[in-house]
Amino acid sequence: MPRDRSDLELAIGKLIVMVQREWQEESGDPEAKESLSVMYRCHDLLRAAKADELKDFLNGRSLAGYLGGLWLGTHPNVTPAVEAVAKAMAKEIQ
Repeated sequence: MPRDRSDLELAIGKLIVMVQREWQEESGDPEAKESLSVMYRCHDLLRAAKADELKDFLNGRSLAGYLGGLWLGTHPNVTPAVEAVAKAMAKEIQ
């Protein structure tokens, strides 16, 4: 039986989907490489959240700092998903 996903894991999953959409829209453009890197970082976040190690993984970095503030600033469609992850992190990570 599969385990239940936490709100944090669900929020990160939605973030991955949003970043993937941005990456697909940029396909063939030079910007796509950075979007792919951000998507990989999101997958790393999810792995850390599943292992209950997100706080240690981020090691004091903010979510925006980890993902890349410049990239986030140029991809406003992802902002609601980032905010949802931050909200879930605040509830689940002490």
